[in-house]
Amino acid sequence: MTLRSAYTRAVDLLQRHLLVVAPLLAAACIVAAVSALHDGTYAALGRDQGIFHYVAYSLRHGERAYRDFHEINGPLPHAWNVLVQTLGGEDEHALRTFDTLFTTLVYGASATMLPRWVGIDLSGRALVPWALAGVGVLGTQFVVFDWWQTNQREGFYAAILLGSLSLQAAAHHTRSPRRASALFALAAVGTSLTWFGKPPCALISVLQLGVLLLDRSTLCISLRRALLLSAAGALVSASAMLAFVAAYGSLSDAVRVLSAVPLLHHTIWNRSIVECYWAYDNAPRLNVAFGTLVVFIAAFFVLRLPRRALLAVILPVGGFVIFAAQGKGFPYHLQMVTLGTAVAHLVVVAALAKRGHERGGANAIVASALALALGVKCVDEARRSPAARSDWPTAGRTMELRGTHAYFDLFPWGDYFVGDLHDAARFVAAQTQPEDRVQTYGLDPYFLFLAKRRTATPVIYNFELNVDPALEGGSGARLDAAQRTTLLARRDAAEQLVLRTVTSSPPGAFVFFDRAPFGHPDDGELDFATHCPALYAWVENHYHAATRFGTVRVRLRR
Repeated sequence: MTLRSAYTRAVDLLQRHLLVVAPLLAAACIVAAVSALHDGTYAALGRDQGIFHYVAYSLRHGERAYRDFHEINGPLPHAWNVLVQTLGGEDEHALRTFDTLFTTLVYGASATMLPRWVGIDLSGRALVPWALAGVGVLGTQFVVFDWWQTNQREGFYAAILLGSLSLQAAAHHTRSPRRASALFALAAVGTSLTWFGKPPCALISVLQLGVLLLDRSTLCISLRRALLLSAAGALVSASAMLAFVAAYGSLSDAVRVLSAVPLLHHTIWNRSIVECYWAYDNAPRLNVAFGTLVVFIAAFFVLRLPRRALLAVILPVGGFVIFAAQGKGFPYHLQMVTLGTAVAHLVVVAALAKRGHERGGANAIVASALALALGVKCVDEARRSPAARSDWPTAGRTMELRGTHAYFDLFPWGDYFVGDLHDAARFVAAQTQPEDRVQTYGLDPYFLFLAKRRTATPVIYNFELNVDPALEGGSGARLDAAQRTTLLARRDAAEQLVLRTVTSSPPGAFVFFDRAPFGHPDDGELDFATHCPALYAWVENHYHAATRFGTVRVRLRR
């Protein structure tokens, strides 16, 4: 056999099997990605994850959201954490395991639909390589975030949105009216659910509607029917979330508390797009996303992809707008962008594989080479991820070990001290009765979960009692005179609410956190005394300074 004939035979073989070979090459990182995903489940909970862990705990023990505690987030993360605790118990490792398992399953299932985004019909065992590529490539973009950034609600919402986009792509692709109807409705259920976790996700629905209008000529059902089914799906989600609030909270209090969030909380940040770009080393991630969008748009026109393939730009574009609009620049706010970037990579691989499968020759070689390059890139990223380089699985392999300082010391953070929280919580649990309530001053109601105590008053966040960071405008926002008056009036009302509640039913302990956001005081108790003098005078008369665990100060009832 000559070299030329061997080359021709290899290309022919590759052409016939490229739709399977390409995703396998892209999934070269599967072992490294799955290992890092597994290792990440042994990480401690950060501040936001701890907040939702307490919220779910309190709801399961009879508290009412928004009435008994002023939680500033929508009901979706509360419902998810209640479900996880009900199924998997209250161990933090179980929470991370459930969350990671959910996102991983969505990655794999959504990837099996990716060929349809570019017009490829695959079924049966041919979909397995695409599922592996989804877990490997999409899982890699998840594990490159550190322990603080993973298992944040943004990653959870991004996974839901990816599932919704995949369902919509399948609805555009199918020739079965019944299947298309069900898929459009399910896609709308997924996207609209995220509105109740992060309202700006409504932008994703608008972008999905745009693709629906652009690709309406290929639908097997009428545009009107598709729109009606999407509206019905959104109604299902809204009904489910409102029913959850009615069952576990208070609808009127939810409206009151959540409507105050923009002035009370979001004013603290208002970074410009440029500031968000440079903050927290976001620039490299955004550069990859912008470059990928350019490549994808070029591939869309050069390879003449169907219009439904534009669903691939929704997460990067919509995610970036949501990221910039929040004005915080936190890295985990980029998880829609990074997931969408990885999805776009796989869509380009699918498009090239389709071209190589149809035309062979250099097309097949280019498709294979780029798929392999994607796999090598993901292998490198997965191996260098924080989870893969950590000792978390060894240090935290049992629940007992996850309560030691040798474990806590693996998770340093500038204003969050997980070891101090655990030590103080054990002390408060031992010094108070199970029916006692505890009042905290800081930003970590997670402490209450650790102590297995419920909040003494609805005020669980210090920014209701200390509004100085909001008055100062944080890093950009500025309040007018009317807004300042409103904010100060709300602060005074919050102090009076706490004072009335604790005088009528004194809690077992008061707990203060040093260096807590957003003022980051060196002495949390002094900060409380400065901003709530009347309330602190009562505390001094009825509670003695018991002890201090690092950054956590405890006063017990006299």
